[in-house]
Amino acid sequence: MPILQGTHGDPPRTRRHDYVLVVLQLLWRMRLDLLVFVLLAATVLLRGKQAVGWTLTPMGISVLGIAVSIFIAFRNTQAINRWWEARTLWGAMVNHSRKWRDALMALLEPEQLASARGRVLVEYQVAQVWLLNFELRNFWRADLRQGVDGLLTDLSLPPSTSLQELCRQRARAIQHLHAEGWIDGWGRQQLVDIAMLCLDSLGGLQRIRNTPIPASYDVFVRLITWLYGLQLLLEFHRAGHPWIGLALFLGFLTAERIGSYVEGPFDRDGSSFSLPLNSICSTITADLMERPLDFGSFEASFDPTRWD
Repeated sequence: MPILQGTHGDPPRTRRHDYVLVVLQLLWRMRLDLLVFVLLAATVLLRGKQAVGWTLTPMGISVLGIAVSIFIAFRNTQAINRWWEARTLWGAMVNHSRKWRDALMALLEPEQLASARGRVLVEYQVAQVWLLNFELRNFWRADLRQGVDGLLTDLSLPPSTSLQELCRQRARAIQHLHAEGWIDGWGRQQLVDIAMLCLDSLGGLQRIRNTPIPASYDVFVRLITWLYGLQLLLEFHRAGHPWIGLALFLGFLTAERIGSYVEGPFDRDGSSFSLPLNSICSTITADLMERPLDFGSFEASFDPTRWD
């Protein structure tokens, strides 16, 4: 049977020729660590036999290696959990936004939904996700910010409107719909429930952003990784294989750093370590708004190595 090609595109995936880009992103993030690594390695190699005296006993190196493996594995697991929870909450925001649109379509008459007031009700949700995006990253593209400011102006709100103020404005709008007879008590409850679900996701995302891994744990894992890497380098240097020690040292250092970078799913550099917030928000905008917003030169990316 013939295979028909759909129009929905393929799921995001890392292609082979993008591996180099991912490595370059990682090296750029690690540039200061790599500088210290090169200086430390040069010191060990130049001092020769004098440096060998800094090594622990074989038993000590083994025990330290087990401890480092456990701590790095635990940290990376927690980092991936934070990243995935953030992506799950953003997925919930997408679903809640569609529920908001469909609830308004079910509760309001077509002419009511097509009116300026009905359009504003939909645009409250679009503005909310974009302001949440900007708050989480504390960074935005100028063209996207200009487009969102125009949306806020259409809502009769100043560009300086905060995310919480926008949520309050939507709550007042729901109350006014009920007070003026556009929806009954059951309809008001439906809209309030959806708004509360959005607030639950919003609060979870703010928690992830504002509560990183404790600094004491971060410092301890980093220091013990450097100590173990140095011991590996010294041990293999004494055995006459310094390049193996360098490779293992760099491998443990990189594994620890990857966990640290994934802990921040809202980083501003749009790399493969962060979530595609602009792409998610543009998807919500397209789903809810009939008229396109002017986002300048921005184009949503579905390449996980170039997420913006």
